[in-house]
Amino acid sequence: MSSTVYYNIFFLLGGIAVLMFGMKYMGANLELVAGGNMRKMLGKMTSNRFAGVGIGALVTAIINSSTATTVMLVGFVNVGLLTLSQATSVIMGANIGTTITAQILSLSGGEGLDINAIAALIAALGIICTMFTKKDKVHKLGNILIGIGLIFIGLKIMSLAVDYIVWADKANQVFRFEWMRTFLQGNVFPLILILVGIVLTAIVHSSAAVTGILIALGAAINFQTAVFVILGSNVGTCITSLVSSIGTSVNAKRTAIIHLLFNLFGCVIFIVPCWIWGEYLDKAITAISGSLMERKIANFHTVFNLLTTILLLPFTNLLVKLVTKIVPDKADDTAKKHSLTFIDSRLLETPPVAVEYTKKEIVKMSGIAKENLILATDMLLGNGENAETLKDNEKALNYLNHSITAFLTQLMSKGLTEKDEKKIGSYYHVVSDVERIGDYAENIMEYYFKLKEEGQNFSDGAIEELKAMTGTVLELFDVSVRAFENRDLSLLTEVDRLEKITDQYSIDLEDKHIERVKKGGCSAQVGSVYLQTVSNLERVGDHITNIGFSIKNYVKA
Repeated sequence: MSSTVYYNIFFLLGGIAVLMFGMKYMGANLELVAGGNMRKMLGKMTSNRFAGVGIGALVTAIINSSTATTVMLVGFVNVGLLTLSQATSVIMGANIGTTITAQILSLSGGEGLDINAIAALIAALGIICTMFTKKDKVHKLGNILIGIGLIFIGLKIMSLAVDYIVWADKANQVFRFEWMRTFLQGNVFPLILILVGIVLTAIVHSSAAVTGILIALGAAINFQTAVFVILGSNVGTCITSLVSSIGTSVNAKRTAIIHLLFNLFGCVIFIVPCWIWGEYLDKAITAISGSLMERKIANFHTVFNLLTTILLLPFTNLLVKLVTKIVPDKADDTAKKHSLTFIDSRLLETPPVAVEYTKKEIVKMSGIAKENLILATDMLLGNGENAETLKDNEKALNYLNHSITAFLTQLMSKGLTEKDEKKIGSYYHVVSDVERIGDYAENIMEYYFKLKEEGQNFSDGAIEELKAMTGTVLELFDVSVRAFENRDLSLLTEVDRLEKITDQYSIDLEDKHIERVKKGGCSAQVGSVYLQTVSNLERVGDHITNIGFSIKNYVKA
């Protein structure tokens, strides 16, 4: 091969890269615009299969990748956002949604209006939007336009490179290499073509990109060859979700397997009809699309996924039962304190959803901190000993502190709205506040052991005083976490009131302690523990108040 052929192979690879980047860039910015609505849609998911198919198609059309949608679903099922049955119908819809990209790409092959040139202009307009305005919405619109432009620019580069690589004389249909004619237009065994589709899609992680390559080939490929590569690409797109399910819950693994089974069954169902009646299929698609190969490829891709969904949707429950047998339950597959329950690295594919579920993880963490505070004060005030539980909880708090902080750091690198950036910045501080509450609970436990070693006890009056202060702190805890969880500014007045009561308790109890010391009713050792406990409870109140008031950073009054 001449060096020019090699150079055009490089251009082809570069075109694929530009195409895939354009799809990802456009999808990421569309997601930023629609992410909140996506979260609401998924939150309202019911057992209605048709609603699930519609949501799956819409979400995939937005993010331009059924693979990304399925990886996202694996994460959602892993954290309990969706059930397995709900995820199954969404997967079916995702396969329909991914055909939208192919339909868009096929527009580049039309005659008359040069869509590629218009797309290049759209990309330029997108750059202007991002350069000459500071408005967030205009920036996102500009980024979406850039992504659209890059998709068609990448496809144009691919088409030009393919033309040189494939054709020695395009006008007279003379191929540069005879083996290319054999492969692209010959009667190649279908299973080989399906395997090519699987491997190509597994490599590029996108069935839409493989369809883009087929569209770039245009007249160089015959319809039946393209059909079998598309069947294979639908199976190949499952590889990424299978890999992403490693290390997840049983149901998350089942989600990835359902994606594979659905696409595999669809491929198997259509192999024989496409093989035996390929000529009639070609005529039927031509009647819909016209003779332009780009449109025929895109329309077959859409018809195939629609028909597969229609055929398999009634068997959703059977698919779930089958995959339950393939991946059986495990006795220990339950959420534990020492693991993340609501967040998962796969949620990073959908930052708005990840932000929402990080809040849930923090609320769970605060519940463990509150439990430790109750255990510690109960021990100190003579209501039993739960040191082992408290120590285990403290390990869980440390784990959650490090894990949530690491997740937030990853999330900050994703495309986020200005409001979500403020939320994440606030969450860092809230996680730290919760962890510090756990530390103070541990301090209070140590005071209990100190008194126990010295054979000392609080007086009945001191116990009642500490119980009253602890009760107020726990009430403050509940109201503040509720304000944080519901983002309810109206509760902050109550948070402020309870914090002031806590501060006043600190002052009053210190004064009462001084009076007891003057009367000789308290030893130095017990007095020291008493004052340290009051001080720790007051500081806990400060951290709890910080949790509630953190919402003022991103919730408008």
